[in-house]
Amino acid sequence: MEKIIQHTMGYGLWRRIMLSAVMALAFALGASAQQGLAVDNVFRRFGHAKGCTMVEMHDAELKGYKLQVYKSLTYKNLQPDIDPYLKADRKNAKKIREVVQSGRIVSGYYMMSPLGGGVNRYVLFSNPRGNSGAVIYIEGRLTPDDIMKLCYSSM
Repeated sequence: MEKIIQHTMGYGLWRRIMLSAVMALAFALGASAQQGLAVDNVFRRFGHAKGCTMVEMHDAELKGYKLQVYKSLTYKNLQPDIDPYLKADRKNAKKIREVVQSGRIVSGYYMMSPLGGGVNRYVLFSNPRGNSGAVIYIEGRLTPDDIMKLCYSSM
């Protein structure tokens, strides 16, 4: 009888350890999407803030494009807080596309250094109303032309 109890307790401990390991791995995979980019701090800092809406999807399809990661944040009254993060990613961008209106950058995208296997990373943003706007992170096998079609097509 004693052996059965020890075996059961050992199994429970093993099960808890395995569950903890799986949860840690899942967290690490989800967190690694925009790892090394300043935009990661935008989602971490403001993702659950009042007046913000965050959407995160993995292995999703948007307007016919397959995305490994799609993460967006819409915000109000936070543009001065978000600008430094966008400027930091701009410095490291491989390709920059921006829309300037009345001398102010109101939208655009930054193509960041790609991940292995042809997977590209993009930081998109829009802040046409001054302090309100959106930041989007996309990861997938999309080209810069695909990003332009995704953003400006009427599909």
